[in-house]
Amino acid sequence: MPESEFADAAEFLLEGVLQLLLFGGAVLGILAIGAATGTWLIVRRIRRSGILRRRIERGSSRLRSFSTDASARELARLRLQLERSTGATRRSVAAAIAQGSPTGDLAATADDLTRAEAVLCERIVLAEREPNRALRVDLAVSIGEQVNSLCELSAQLRRTLLEVHQETGSRQLERATSRLTMEIGALKTWNAAYGTGTRRA
Repeated sequence: MPESEFADAAEFLLEGVLQLLLFGGAVLGILAIGAATGTWLIVRRIRRSGILRRRIERGSSRLRSFSTDASARELARLRLQLERSTGATRRSVAAAIAQGSPTGDLAATADDLTRAEAVLCERIVLAEREPNRALRVDLAVSIGEQVNSLCELSAQLRRTLLEVHQETGSRQLERATSRLTMEIGALKTWNAAYGTGTRRA
């Protein structure tokens, strides 16, 4: 093969390899940008989604509840207790509103309890990150008293909602029973007045 043809072939091959590398690099760059963008969107959605965030925090609290550190276990237990209590309160309020039960200012009170829960959760997070074990124990005791107080208030609110709901349900049942009794009485009266004559005809 002549030297010029060999040089041309080598140059052509080198250009092809360079183009392939450039194309492959561009594809990899696009994939990397897409993956980074997708990851950023997922993380942003998780941060903005209260449901996903609560599930992640609940999972981490359950893991911490098996910690060998007693204060870490107590803080995780407090967070789970707090989430269960306020979650039950939110469901009770939503059910009462959906069923048309009078709630008065209880819905606003439930919102206040939810905000108090958020503050206590932030305190729990800070306590969990505290490196000093003695201080972490003191924080767990202090936060535990506030969590117990908040859970008791939430239980009282749910109890009140349940009593109002039962009273409303009882009144509705009484009205339905009274209406049914009237309908049955009217039907018997109609049957006594017209039923016999119809059979005779």
